[in-house]
Amino acid sequence: MSKGGLFVSEDNHILVPLEIHKNAGSVVAWAALIARAWHSHLTLLHVNESLAFLQHRTGVPGKETPGPDGTLAEWQNSYAQTAQLELARLVEQCGTGVSVETVLLEGRAHATILDYLEKTPCDLIVMGTHGRPWYERMVIGSTAEAVLRASTLPVLIVHNSADRQATPQLKRVLLATDFSAGGLNSEHWALQLATHGAEAMILLHVIESPLLDVYEPDKAEIDIRKLMEESRQHPPRSAQPYWEHAHHVAQAKLSLMQQQFLGAGTQIELIVREGAAAAEILRVAEEKNVDLIVMATHGRGGVRRLVLGSVTEKVIHATSRPLLAVRSE
Repeated sequence: MSKGGLFVSEDNHILVPLEIHKNAGSVVAWAALIARAWHSHLTLLHVNESLAFLQHRTGVPGKETPGPDGTLAEWQNSYAQTAQLELARLVEQCGTGVSVETVLLEGRAHATILDYLEKTPCDLIVMGTHGRPWYERMVIGSTAEAVLRASTLPVLIVHNSADRQATPQLKRVLLATDFSAGGLNSEHWALQLATHGAEAMILLHVIESPLLDVYEPDKAEIDIRKLMEESRQHPPRSAQPYWEHAHHVAQAKLSLMQQQFLGAGTQIELIVREGAAAAEILRVAEEKNVDLIVMATHGRGGVRRLVLGSVTEKVIHATSRPLLAVRSE
């Protein structure tokens, strides 16, 4: 079982909730890759949401529609057999060398998955983003997003547009950090990835505002009177000392973070960028052609978060690369 978001025992357990669709193989392949590295047990979980929906419908005409005359039970058995065959195929295709079990449950997907997690110790969740139509997703969120927001466990999101033919690999990893205390778990997971075979680790910080406390702006060596005089004629120049100071502090913090990776034998690259955090993270991921993005998730709560979204959620929606979202404590 995990502690503080990290594997600490030999009985590691990865839960893989799956929808039965053409891209499920990519999700299982990524889960199996990590399971081999960490000697973990995999559980492939499929939730039959259709039955829960049909049970709440009344007076639906048509002979093919399951009803109370026994057709529902027959359809349920047929669905279960088809799902089991598909899960078995995925195990055979992607689960070589990994301990795997399959579980079939019924109900609403996100609620059933969260209930399973309450009863079963797990260390990591691996999910695809394949879900509801966009017009429904905007209001209530996909299954993956619902689990990501509610679970305290790290969630590896594999995009539904991922290349099903490509073999997953963990050679180049991007860790995006905002230097918050809540990001420590994501740093620890990145260190685990470096220890278990990642060849290159890119540590990225994006400066969105140089006046945040994280850069200790009060310690910037500037001439306030001169700054005020310059700002009358050249407003952009007045902020330059703050940006330069923020870059200096960010580079120093990344260098300090780098020290914990030195023993892993992984190549480390430090990058400081300016701009919108999500956009710069996506840009660096493309430039460096990374295999995996690692980020902490500690965004806004309630309706405001639903409307605006956290940086991590924005990256998840925009990238086609797998992303490991690690919950802040």
